[in-house]
Amino acid sequence: MTAGPPTEARVWRSQIWTIAKSEVRRTLFSRRSFAVYLLVAMPLALMLLRAIFMPDTLRVNAPDATTEFAEVFHFFLLRFVVFFANAMIFVRLFRGEILEKSLHYTLLAPIRRDVLVLGKYLGGVLSAVLLLVPATTLTYLLVYLPHGRAGLSLMSSAAGVSSLLAYLVIVVLACFAYGALFMLAGLYFKNPMVPALIFLGWETLTPFLPALLKSLSFVHYLVSFAPVPVSLGAFALLARPVAWWVALLALLASSAILVFLASRAARRLEVTYSAE
Repeated sequence: MTAGPPTEARVWRSQIWTIAKSEVRRTLFSRRSFAVYLLVAMPLALMLLRAIFMPDTLRVNAPDATTEFAEVFHFFLLRFVVFFANAMIFVRLFRGEILEKSLHYTLLAPIRRDVLVLGKYLGGVLSAVLLLVPATTLTYLLVYLPHGRAGLSLMSSAAGVSSLLAYLVIVVLACFAYGALFMLAGLYFKNPMVPALIFLGWETLTPFLPALLKSLSFVHYLVSFAPVPVSLGAFALLARPVAWWVALLALLASSAILVFLASRAARRLEVTYSAE
């Protein structure tokens, strides 16, 4: 008995997965990704230097590592490394091909524009996760490493593993949300880093904004999953904590809306290289 012709949905799934794999290869194994690798390596290098030069008087305080990683994650990993890594990866999904004058080959292929957007988005998410999840895990290890057996025991305890998983959930959700935003920016702006910097300023100011404006920030929902709260300063405005399921729905819904808008923009996309 011979199999029937593939359904339209199966064809779309196959195309999305093929495009995604191509984007992963393009992101992880091309020279243009050197800046992303350099950015991801920054927290590892800093924590390694910290581990080497930490005074002996501080090595005995293993519980301090929990608070130290929380501060590193909130103020450096999430708001800088994860943010700009996603910016560099997702902005290039379309804008990079336009600058390389290769996008027209993709647009001439018999692929629906929304399928193309979903494939590129999935490839960007996979690439970002494959880079940022290991980097976050290694950074977590390097924070506890200088504290010897006590630090490693604390890190490998049920509470330590649970905390690490919570931080990784934040990273993955950030890849979904920031990725969708920057892919859309890459379709609308010739220099998407300008709106990226504006949004970074908004995310940085989130602690000082009233509750209504906080709700327009991704980081407001992302930190709802954080296992260890950090002090945001004397001028930060307190807001009612967001329930984890509300934060999850808000992030996934925002990502879906942004990807939908990107697919709409891609339908109207016409490449004129002379204008770039």
